[in-house]
Amino acid sequence: MGWFKTHKRAAAVIGVCFLLCLLTTFSYSTAGSSTLVGRGVQKVTSVIAKPITQAATGISNFFTGVFSYDELQKENQELRDRVDELEAENLDLQLTQQELEELQGLYKAFDFEPYRAGANAVAGRVIELDLSKPYVVFTIDVGTEAGVAKDCVVVDGNGLIGKVSETGKGWSKVVSVLSDGNSISFRAVRDKTITGVVNGDGESHLEGYVIEEKMRIIKGDQLITTGVGLYPEGILIGTVDTVEYDDDRQMKVITVSPTADFEGLQKVVVFL
Repeated sequence: MGWFKTHKRAAAVIGVCFLLCLLTTFSYSTAGSSTLVGRGVQKVTSVIAKPITQAATGISNFFTGVFSYDELQKENQELRDRVDELEAENLDLQLTQQELEELQGLYKAFDFEPYRAGANAVAGRVIELDLSKPYVVFTIDVGTEAGVAKDCVVVDGNGLIGKVSETGKGWSKVVSVLSDGNSISFRAVRDKTITGVVNGDGESHLEGYVIEEKMRIIKGDQLITTGVGLYPEGILIGTVDTVEYDDDRQMKVITVSPTADFEGLQKVVVFL
């Protein structure tokens, strides 16, 4: 009795359940009975059972919701995994497109006059930069094992890159046209009588002059190598940005943007 006093709420629940069991049993025993007692028992049982049935339905819905949530979580994770796969596939396609563009650029490099004349060549990839002056001096991943030697000419699909200054097994250092110590003889594509010399400014452009002041070089003229000196004839050098007359030297001086894309440079061709 002491337990029932200290646990009144639990005792009440137990009592109700016990009473419900009795009423349910009695209800079944009087099933179909039209007596006053039978109808009364069925009515009481229905009243008591209704909230319990609702509670049971709520519990069932809760567990159904739990299992549905787990299914949704599983489907959501599967969708995330699929998105990750698609993103990886998209990255692979981008890399493939980039490699295709690089190869197309190299194909154009092989179409320069020196290669059409039968020169041997090998492709290489830029592997190291001088960060103080990017692309003035850089290293590629081919060397003596591929036949590369000092003063080999280097190009890409857009034009002249420079020349090899040092080489070893598996590597070569390239001094680009942007170097101020790299003199290049040129002529204009528009008018072959226009000739001159350009040097790199050590940063991003070339500077030079025309041989004769009367030569009508203009902004936008494309310049190519003449074949005089180290560089074979017919390789694009750059495009004229400015033309000015230097009174002190009494000659026309020019600034030139290289046609080679040094900022995006990754692969080059070395003429052997």
